[in-house]
Amino acid sequence: MGNYVSILSASFGDGHNSAANGAVEALDLMNVNNSGLFDLLKCSHPITMKCLMNGYRIVTTRWPSIWKKLYDLAERIQFGDDSLDLMPHVTKSLAAYLNKTTPDSLISTYPLYGHIIEKLFGNEELPFNFVTMVTDSKSINRSWLHKAQGDFAVLDKISADFFVKNGIAKERIHITGFPVSPSYNTTRIIKCEKNIPDTFKIIYTPTSNNSHVLEVIKSLGQLIKRTPQKISLTVVMGRHEKRLKKTIQATCPKETTLIGWTENMPELLCSHHLLIGKAGGASVQESLASACPMIIDSMIPGQEEGNAEMMTTINSGIIAFTAGEINSAILSLLQNDGKKWLEMRHNCFREGNPRAALNLANLVA
Repeated sequence: MGNYVSILSASFGDGHNSAANGAVEALDLMNVNNSGLFDLLKCSHPITMKCLMNGYRIVTTRWPSIWKKLYDLAERIQFGDDSLDLMPHVTKSLAAYLNKTTPDSLISTYPLYGHIIEKLFGNEELPFNFVTMVTDSKSINRSWLHKAQGDFAVLDKISADFFVKNGIAKERIHITGFPVSPSYNTTRIIKCEKNIPDTFKIIYTPTSNNSHVLEVIKSLGQLIKRTPQKISLTVVMGRHEKRLKKTIQATCPKETTLIGWTENMPELLCSHHLLIGKAGGASVQESLASACPMIIDSMIPGQEEGNAEMMTTINSGIIAFTAGEINSAILSLLQNDGKKWLEMRHNCFREGNPRAALNLANLVA
C-alpha cells in the first residue's frame, strides 16, 4: 500500500511500547520504511512526561486502588472532535509531525492518538491509512473508541465484539493478535514435551513492592531446597533493577541467574518453563507466544484484570498473589509428573500467536 509507516506509542506501562516495537520489527523484516517507535507525548513534553511516567509506576505499584479510580475516570472523559482540547500542544505537535513526515500509513498503540486525529480530521477520509492497535483484552477501556476513520487491530474475538457493540463496522476490525516480537517465531519450541524436563526452569519478573518481592524470593528459595524436582531460577529485574537488586541479591539462592534490563526476553522465555510476573498486556501475550505458562502474582486494576481472566480461562495461567500461593501453585504444576504443567504448556502453545506482528504489519504494508 504505502511505503512509509509511522508508529506512535506512549510509555505508560510496557504493553504499548512492546506492541509498537513488535510492529517495527515486523515492518523491518518486510523491508518497509518506517519511523521506528515514536513517543509523541515524550517528545512534546519531555520533562512533564518523565514525571507522569514515574508517577504512573509509583501509583500502580504502591496504590493500585487510586489507579483504578483514574482508569475508571478515563471511561467517562470526552475526547475527540466534539470535546474541549485538553492538550492543545500535543494536538499541534501531532499535526506538525504529520505535515512533516506525510506517512502513507500510521499505527497507534496508545488510545489518545486516535482522539487527536479525530480532533484534527473529524470523521472525514484521512490522507493516510490509520490502524489503532488495541493492546487490552476483555476489559477494554472506552478511551480506545474514537470517531476517526481507519481500522482497529484487536487481540481476539471478544475484543472485536466490544468494538462492534460500540458501533464500529465489522470490516474495520481485524483480529491480529498482540504484536509480540516476530523473533518468537524462531525461538519458541517446535512441539510440546511429553514429560516434565529434568531441570524445571522458572523465570521471575518482579514488579511489585520490595516487601512482596522479598517474600517471594525467600519462598522460592525454600521451595527449591525441599522439592525433589530440580529447579533453576532466573530473575529479570528490568527497569526495577536499581530498586530491587540489593533486596534480591541478599535473599536469592546462590545458583540464581540475575538479569537487569534485557532485550533478550524472547530467547529467555522460550528457554524457560514457567513465568512468574504481573498480568501486563505484553507479559501475558509473550507467555503465550513462548509457550511458557504463567503464574500471575500481581495485576493493575482495570486494564490488566481482563488479561488475567483470559489466561485463567484458557488454562494457561494461575493467579497467585502471595508467596505461599505461588509456591502452592508451582507444586500443583509439578505433581503427578507435571501433568498440570504439561496441559498448560500445550494450551499456551496452541493459543500463542508469534506471527501477530506480521499480521499487523500486513494491514499497512
